[in-house]
Amino acid sequence: MSPALDQLPPEILRMTLAHLDIDCRYSIELEPPDAHFRYSRQMGERPSWYSLRLQPLLSLCLVSKRLCSAIQPILYSEFMLGYGDSWRSELYTWDGRLLSFLKTVARRRDLAGFVKRIHILPHLLQASLKALEKERDRQRLLEERKIRAGTANRKGLLPPDVDIDNLPYQSDLPVHFDPPLPELRQSILEDEARDTLREIAVALRIKKPTRLSAKDLVTLLIAALPKLELCSLFFGPDSDSFSFDAATLSAAGISQLPLRTINLSVLRTAEKYFDLDYNARALLDVSPCLETLNLHKCYCSLRKRYGTRKRPALLFLPRLKHVRITSSRLNEQGLENILNSCNSLCSFTYEAGGRFCNGEPEDYWDCSDHFQLRNAAKYLSRHRKTLESVHIDLRRRGGDPATPSAFSFREFTALKHLFLNLDEFHSRFFMHRWTDDSQILVQILPSGINSLHLAGRIGQERSRLEKALLGLGEAAVNKEFQNLKEVRWDRKTKLHAEDSVRSLLADAGIDFAYDSWPSTRSSFYQGDSIPFPNFENPLWSLPDSDDFSNSDL
Repeated sequence: MSPALDQLPPEILRMTLAHLDIDCRYSIELEPPDAHFRYSRQMGERPSWYSLRLQPLLSLCLVSKRLCSAIQPILYSEFMLGYGDSWRSELYTWDGRLLSFLKTVARRRDLAGFVKRIHILPHLLQASLKALEKERDRQRLLEERKIRAGTANRKGLLPPDVDIDNLPYQSDLPVHFDPPLPELRQSILEDEARDTLREIAVALRIKKPTRLSAKDLVTLLIAALPKLELCSLFFGPDSDSFSFDAATLSAAGISQLPLRTINLSVLRTAEKYFDLDYNARALLDVSPCLETLNLHKCYCSLRKRYGTRKRPALLFLPRLKHVRITSSRLNEQGLENILNSCNSLCSFTYEAGGRFCNGEPEDYWDCSDHFQLRNAAKYLSRHRKTLESVHIDLRRRGGDPATPSAFSFREFTALKHLFLNLDEFHSRFFMHRWTDDSQILVQILPSGINSLHLAGRIGQERSRLEKALLGLGEAAVNKEFQNLKEVRWDRKTKLHAEDSVRSLLADAGIDFAYDSWPSTRSSFYQGDSIPFPNFENPLWSLPDSDDFSNSDL
């Protein structure tokens, strides 16, 4: 190593090496909520792009001990295998990665203190190839013994002078097929996890390590990282292996975690949502420092069972600022409890997901399992002094609102951006006490609004929408809504009075245009650096390479 480099202070050396890091931008920018979903780069026949970007740091570790000690804090700042779309690399192997990392942070507590971000996919909880082969051999041997035992019993019941090959009506006899082998457990096997569980129990000073099992590995990983800030968990078909266990944390003496961002999603299971109560409620209960919560393909009620009764169990997330819930279905209690868990929410994004029946999407259904828009506005009013962005897209919620009811965001004094879809509620939207259609938008928008986006199909109410937009323009010309700079309407239904609307809004300094918010791409609103994702498509989270054509990206 160069003498000049060898004489650099450790702090300067780390700052220099940090420019090789895959996510050095993370420290200065708010990570988009879809960053761990993106899939536009990885080719299956190529090595993982995420691993390739780490390779220079790994190589430098071999140069000298001093470089190795300087690089380790960077390398161990995150455990993000399969990040973005890199999981699609067919050359990548998951074998033993989670267990190896757990053993490392158990033995080297100094390295555990560097880890700030983790990204856990179901692949990491699959048993190793060696363990699966051992299990396969064991089950095959058991099956062979059963077949031999059954054959012996059947032969014992036949008279000794009967020729099996010449039995009459042989064509009527059932054709014999070898019974299929039972499905192997894809999660890490108990024998394979035993040594790791023992080491991590010693590191965390757990008094009764014999109660630990392989299903506790993710919980133990989170518990073993004292400075963890971001946690992304993907739930697979077997969600039991990802359930977060509060008892395991308690055994490790941990009552709260330093997490600032939590991302939860489903791994490519279009007909399945994860249950926030069952899978991650315990994680939220011990995360009082949480600032950003991203949920994708979630079903949530946030209710606990007491005996045979269910009662609401309130969350307490005092620092929560940003909530983004996409392609999900929340009932009234679930939404209310999330929004009541904090006092100063800054941004709220919700995009409803469809319902599935026997794995197939339902064309129509009631909305008894979903909250109503009027109630969402009521729950959000708790944050009317701090909420800067509201994005509510219920186009795939299904059903009809139960009761016509007026709502308003007029008292939301901090609100800068509002996105609503009119096709879900427009017939109720116009049922206000005002008879003048031109006052509809004027009466529901706060005076400080910067941008208004309206999506969906308005049907026969198009003329009333035009009057509402003209009324908004007139109010803006008269010095109301002085901060309003942008109005967008869905390009699927063009306005008859487009020229009049555009001209009047332009006189007030407001840009009017058409836009679209499709379900197969991510759409971001850049005002005030607040992103607004669109993850409507049920396959969006982690699609196969053939799920979408290039035109859909």
